[in-house]
Amino acid sequence: MKTVNNQTNSKAEVYTESKILRDEAIQTANVDFLDKVKAVTYLTDDMCLSVEQVTNYYETSNSTIKTIIQRNREEFESDGMIILKGQELKDFKAKLNLDSNATELIDNRTPSLTLLTKRSLLRVGLIMTNNAMATKIRNYLLNLEEVSTKEQKAWAIQREVGVIERKRMTSAISKYIPDSPHKHFAYPNYTNMLYRTLFNKTAKELRIDKNVKDNDALRDSFSKDELALVEEGETIITALIALGFEYEQVNEHLRNKYIKQLESKNIKGDK
Repeated sequence: MKTVNNQTNSKAEVYTESKILRDEAIQTANVDFLDKVKAVTYLTDDMCLSVEQVTNYYETSNSTIKTIIQRNREEFESDGMIILKGQELKDFKAKLNLDSNATELIDNRTPSLTLLTKRSLLRVGLIMTNNAMATKIRNYLLNLEEVSTKEQKAWAIQREVGVIERKRMTSAISKYIPDSPHKHFAYPNYTNMLYRTLFNKTAKELRIDKNVKDNDALRDSFSKDELALVEEGETIITALIALGFEYEQVNEHLRNKYIKQLESKNIKGDK
């Protein structure tokens, strides 16, 4: 067993030594998996990050990240890294309309601000050694590469896409649904609305039906086609919530779209 682990670790470390392999991984990987490994805090809606945010993600020192960037500057510039100074920095701060968290990450006295992309966040993990989070990132990529069949790869991709769509839906609920003492119920309510529409079961009933434990992710038990349906449904919910539709209106739209599928399932269930 130790030999296998050593081989895996050795292969993962190749990323730290090879710019070619890093570029290949960044070009082919869906960088959204970074949100799944650990929640990412972004500085802007287009997923820019400061050096401090990258530091927090990898739980390391600011100087470590700055050294990695300095030693591999061309790589990070190819990912879209920019450095703001002077008026550009002032304009960026004004446009950002900083909230309290972001204010802590950007010192008003700083003469320059390095903005990194999500690709840069992945690149740091491929370069940095002796860091638990970076090792986890590299091993995740290797595990994804080693998925054996096309069907499994397709499922893995669909699952990653679904994670992002789920996040968009919950963000829409947070942003567009008015605050109230009962707002926290909106998240499970919309989820159960979708599951009832697609599968005629609530999340709790699906867990029982699929024998999924409370601590395990229900969606890991879904097939690729089921994941695709859920992703499509959550995309619709996100759009309708953003347009100001109420809960019952969203429910009606979903049922109208999937009514034939529901009827088909019910007929098969009766046989």
